[in-house]
Amino acid sequence: MAIVSFKSDSTTLVVNGFVVADFINGDILELAPANPETARTYGSNRAVNIQHRADKDVYTLKFRVMRNSDSDVWLNAQLNADKPVVFKGSLKEVFIKDGEEFLESFEIEAGSFTDKPTHTKNNQDGNAQTEYTIECFAKRLL
Repeated sequence: MAIVSFKSDSTTLVVNGFVVADFINGDILELAPANPETARTYGSNRAVNIQHRADKDVYTLKFRVMRNSDSDVWLNAQLNADKPVVFKGSLKEVFIKDGEEFLESFEIEAGSFTDKPTHTKNNQDGNAQTEYTIECFAKRLL
């Protein structure tokens, strides 16, 4: 399934009122659908029943922030909470079309961490990053 990529320098991610910043320069945020849009059941004589899946709007959101940054500290606190934290928020990217600035937006609901974060050190500049993965319902708003 296709991944929707957002440039970190033109994207705003807000979850539970917190603005996640401290993205890696030149990096991307990835929003990938987890399931197909429809389910198909086949019968004899080429009969087919097509239905929207209840989980069709589930996406996996992956993004990287600078390790030990304010965003990393806040996200780590959410990860280590006694009960799973449920995220609600938005992902917005500014883009240019025909010389004008527009905003593409995804609404995020019922999100939660699905994987432990990964940590990577950059050998060139010594910076480190932490990658977070959130599974959520997401809907594109135009």
